[in-house]
Amino acid sequence: MPTSTLTKWGNSQGIILPKSICEALGLSCGDKVDLEVADGELRMRPARKSYTIQALLADYDGPGPEPVDYWEGWGGPVGKEVW
Repeated sequence: MPTSTLTKWGNSQGIILPKSICEALGLSCGDKVDLEVADGELRMRPARKSYTIQALLADYDGPGPEPVDYWEGWGGPVGKEVW
């Protein structure tokens, strides 16, 4: 298990994460992490990404081709249904 040492950063403390830990978590410099203290342990996980509707639709260019007429080719009414 890798270890690290707390260091002073301004009015806070920080740790340097080994490359192997960052790779295992898929973390890169600048990524955000969620921290939690539970049962006397510090737990860290990659922060959930949040998206705006604008970001999600940024590459969307419309619904594509015209919708298919699903009733086309079904023929006329066969019984008492209204067509």
